[in-house]
Amino acid sequence: MFYSKDILIICQLLLTLTFYDIKKVQAGTLEIEVEHGWVRGRQMSNSLFAWSGIPYAKPPLGDLRFEPPQALNNWTGIWDATYDRSQCVAVSTDHLLDSVIYPQGNEDCLYINVYTPRVPDTSNSLLPVMVWIYGGTFIGGNSSYALYGPDQLVSKEVIVVSFNYRLGIFGFLSTGDTVAPGNTGLKDQIFALKWIQKNIKAFGGNPNQVTIFGESAGAASVSYLVLSPRTKGLFHRAIMESGSALCLWALSKTCRQAANMTGYNLGIIADTSKELVRQLKNVAMADLQRASIAVMLTFFGIDPLNGLIFAPVIEPLHDDAVITGASYEKLRLGNFNQVPQIIGYNSVEAVAAEGLVKVLSFFLVPDILPKRLVPASMNANTIDLRPIGTRIKNFYTGGVGGMAFPSSNFVNYVSDNEFVRPIQATVNLTAQHADVYFYKFAYTRNSSAVGAGHGAELPFIFNSNFTTSDDNFIRSCITKLWASFATTGNPTSSGACNGVEWQTVAAADSTLPYLNIDRNVTLEENPDASSMRFWINLFEEYSHPVLMTY
Repeated sequence: MFYSKDILIICQLLLTLTFYDIKKVQAGTLEIEVEHGWVRGRQMSNSLFAWSGIPYAKPPLGDLRFEPPQALNNWTGIWDATYDRSQCVAVSTDHLLDSVIYPQGNEDCLYINVYTPRVPDTSNSLLPVMVWIYGGTFIGGNSSYALYGPDQLVSKEVIVVSFNYRLGIFGFLSTGDTVAPGNTGLKDQIFALKWIQKNIKAFGGNPNQVTIFGESAGAASVSYLVLSPRTKGLFHRAIMESGSALCLWALSKTCRQAANMTGYNLGIIADTSKELVRQLKNVAMADLQRASIAVMLTFFGIDPLNGLIFAPVIEPLHDDAVITGASYEKLRLGNFNQVPQIIGYNSVEAVAAEGLVKVLSFFLVPDILPKRLVPASMNANTIDLRPIGTRIKNFYTGGVGGMAFPSSNFVNYVSDNEFVRPIQATVNLTAQHADVYFYKFAYTRNSSAVGAGHGAELPFIFNSNFTTSDDNFIRSCITKLWASFATTGNPTSSGACNGVEWQTVAAADSTLPYLNIDRNVTLEENPDASSMRFWINLFEEYSHPVLMTY
């Protein structure tokens, strides 16, 4: 039975909730209150509204360099969220010399962007949220609208969020101990996901319906977030385009040596990790970036296939560790966030990176030293490296001709070794514990192209001007697939791609169903079967546990 005092308390609560909702969004404006203050956005078109460059953590300057992201202080007034803020300090792989002479970006870079199809209104139902994580080999990239305008996705009634995270030595310095355990860039990503949980409802987004998606290093990031014990409840679905935690390049094996060499290049004398990090924090940004690029090039020349230099690492055990063990074992045992996933790759990943493939071929000298073709992830005995390498060379050449670039044999080897093999392993292991939709993107705009290269799908997801019916069909197809998955968990629930029904990969099934995305979108089985059979047999014969990557 209610008494007058009870009724008064209930009325006060209702009034509080009502005023809270009104305060969160000023009716008819683009001014919204988030956790640390008010932000003002902009209308970009009739169906695209944007809040760009909202800070989600303290600027990681001075003593905060290399440290995990820190909570913001509240700001006064209204934050101008009508333009993109600076990217993080980055390397342009297309213009490496420019990156050395004129380092790009700024350390004050931890900003987040929100794109919605309409002005937030408390009378509307909450929309699914898609969170984009950009790629760039963990040393480049940014979240700008110019690169990743999400108009096509937002038009499918989803909210898209993107953000910057620290890169290179600024985001992935590790001394191999708890002084600088590493993965600061991944911790930025987790901090941004926590910001989304706290604030996305104010923009009309559903914090219980969050899909993370990324490409290349962004996909590997998504994979690590799926594997991490620190991300439970922060997202509910995941999409990985051309990347996985099992990719050789996605795990640094030389983090401590790279940190020490960077200090040496800068004239730092330090007996302990603590002293090294203290002095590195005092180095000017441009000088530190130049020194780290020199270290990356040195290690790349020594062993170009044994992982990126400043990249995710397996951390020593501590309370905030993001990556705490071998990814292969975590997937095998089901020790990960078992959310529904879309995972795939492009038909000839290496064809888009001709410059990189040429450099790889130069350093590997595969026709003279075939043992350098053996992936480090195999953990093979030293005595077996030459016969294994010879078998790899003979498989890709058919025993005729050489491997060195510009041979297509080497392009196929790099595609398989760096992408196809580890991504298929990710699919097969994940499918034992969670729903997985597997795809292969094969569409090319040029009919004479040998296949779809690395990143070829991105123009069809983000802003590009297309004029042909085939291009527009692929754009409509893939954006509907991704948005439908974010909305319902079923990528083909919207009837995308002429109504093809995309089946999940069944656990312990000998077939591997996948969606082949080409001019004709079809459901097929067992992509790249011959090369995958070769690699599986090779690993079964020569590899030794514990496998870190694959």
